[in-house]
Amino acid sequence: MIHVLVRFTVEDLVKWKSVFEEAAALRKNFGSMGVRAFSKADSPNEVTILGEYADKEKAMQMFQSQEFREATARAGVKGPPEVTFLNEVLKLSA
Repeated sequence: MIHVLVRFTVEDLVKWKSVFEEAAALRKNFGSMGVRAFSKADSPNEVTILGEYADKEKAMQMFQSQEFREATARAGVKGPPEVTFLNEVLKLSA
């Protein structure tokens, strides 16, 4: 499993959220095991996504796909997202 951290800015958070929810099937097709979305408390149009994917290569394919580019354009994402792949090294309950 691989974690993916994605950061970007959107034109309108409500519009972005609607398109992001519609893109669930796209993420699932590329091995998504779930995502969480956050916006900055003092700048709500700055969004960070934390996702879990079954396979790094499939996740990389999604971020390079035409479907992903089209979805980000429809969602009003400004500029290319910053995508970082992460390996979990430690998990604590508190």
